Amino acid sequence: MGTRERADAIGYGRAVANALTAVGIENSGATPAGEPGKLKRALSISLLELYWHIPDFGNSVRMSLEWDEEHGWALLDVNEPGAVRGHAYTYHDLDLGVLPEPAKVARLVDSVLAGEERLSGGCRRRYRMAIKHNLDFEAALAAYPARLPGDSGAPQ
Repeated sequence: MGTRERADAIGYGRAVANALTAVGIENSGATPAGEPGKLKRALSISLLELYWHIPDFGNSVRMSLEWDEEHGWALLDVNEPGAVRGHAYTYHDLDLGVLPEPAKVARLVDSVLAGEERLSGGCRRRYRMAIKHNLDFEAALAAYPARLPGDSGAPQ
């Protein structure tokens, strides 16, 4: 990897999606997220199984894991408090750093969805700035290959 090359984040997202599946959390796989053409890399993993039996998520209509290279992972809870107010969005920061091991992400999410652990909502911590190139970060992200042997390159 050259001095200014940027690693593709999708391999890391796929590793997290696979770790979620391994602990029994059904998901749609990782897809690129964020604004096209923007510098900041981002990923999204929609959770497919219904977890609305947890008191903290009783009004949820959709949940996903969201990652970006500045803030790391958060659980996005979309709920519908009422027809007049529409949808509300709450980001619950996983507070694991910007590039935690996929199994660590899966274990924490599993604990949260089992009602064993609580996450805080509100402001998310910024660990790094996307605009500042960091060779160590790029190498760590590149360790998760964007394409696997026999992969068509389509999002999983």
